[in-house]
Amino acid sequence: MRHVHDVAVVGLGPAGRALASHAVRQGMSVLAVDPRPDAPWTPTYGAWVEELSGLPPEVVARAITVPELWARRRHRLERPYAVLDNLALQRALPLAGVEVREARLDDDEVAALRSEARVVVDARGARPAGRRPRDASPAQTAVGIVVPAADAAAALGGAQGLLMDWRADWSATPRTPQGTPSFLYALPLDDDRVLLEETCLAAAPGMGVAELRERLLRRLLSRGVPASAVERPLGREAVWIPMRGRDETPPAGTIAVGTAGRGGHLITGYSVAHSLRSAQALVDRVAADGVPRAADPLRPADLLRQAGLRALLRLDTEGTTELFEAFGTLPVHRQRAVMARGADAQQLGAAMWGMFASMPKSGKAALVRATLGPGRRALGGQP
Repeated sequence: MRHVHDVAVVGLGPAGRALASHAVRQGMSVLAVDPRPDAPWTPTYGAWVEELSGLPPEVVARAITVPELWARRRHRLERPYAVLDNLALQRALPLAGVEVREARLDDDEVAALRSEARVVVDARGARPAGRRPRDASPAQTAVGIVVPAADAAAALGGAQGLLMDWRADWSATPRTPQGTPSFLYALPLDDDRVLLEETCLAAAPGMGVAELRERLLRRLLSRGVPASAVERPLGREAVWIPMRGRDETPPAGTIAVGTAGRGGHLITGYSVAHSLRSAQALVDRVAADGVPRAADPLRPADLLRQAGLRALLRLDTEGTTELFEAFGTLPVHRQRAVMARGADAQQLGAAMWGMFASMPKSGKAALVRATLGPGRRALGGQP
């Protein structure tokens, strides 16, 4: 069969746009299909600075030199973390030379593109047909507000940024919190604005917006953030990330990337940095090998990540706090292995063992029970 294009990419979020941009730069004929191809990306994207190699410095809107994590204690994470400038990132992934088609495709229509392109890539995200009613899949959910930096200072407590703050002041009884754990994600967006976001790392089904909003309000007011800033923020954000991506077989004869496939991190929910870093490698494979079977094939390390997700879905607040207290004590290279989508089984296994070994007996017992026991459901129903 004679194809018009080398590659067809469906979906122009970070995963799809990075792939299309790299492919056309490499001299391939590329078709890109998206219902709103010129739309700006609106979510707040973050990544470790070291994961942004090959991208221009202007894609970093704000760098946090030493982000912090709170569990039992305060931990300084000696790895710079970046909030991305979405418009700059889109400009850094130009589509000049790409044939762009404005359309929304279903699975059959995506598969039909095989008549036009040698390789068809599905980058439509985890729910291309829209949210599923009563979706019970494990999800990360969050509700956030943007407030002036001066008003956010009380929540940050002197930190440049909080990657995860597991203290239980979201609860009306913080010494004996009940329910699914959540943490505060607090990062400056620029010199004047700070994002304060209550995040449930993983629950099945995802924790609802109402519950998260109530927790965020209680936490921020208890820390002294002005009520006026909380009630009338500069901006708002809501996050819903299916932890297992689409968790379905891709359309026949296609390759799924990003959260349409297995590109998301099963423990952290992160996917953007991996999508950006892996796009060039996938283009190289297409150029050299023809049609790869999968962008992110199942590897031994993924079995460990599945175990990690299972534990997160079952641990209560006490157990989760002990788990991340152990994470905070790891050396930087072990922390990197837990967070990195590309860490291999040996690296990840050593990091997980280091966490387990440093936990108290009660924490170890809770972690074992979480691995073997029944799942828990989030408070607040569907997000």
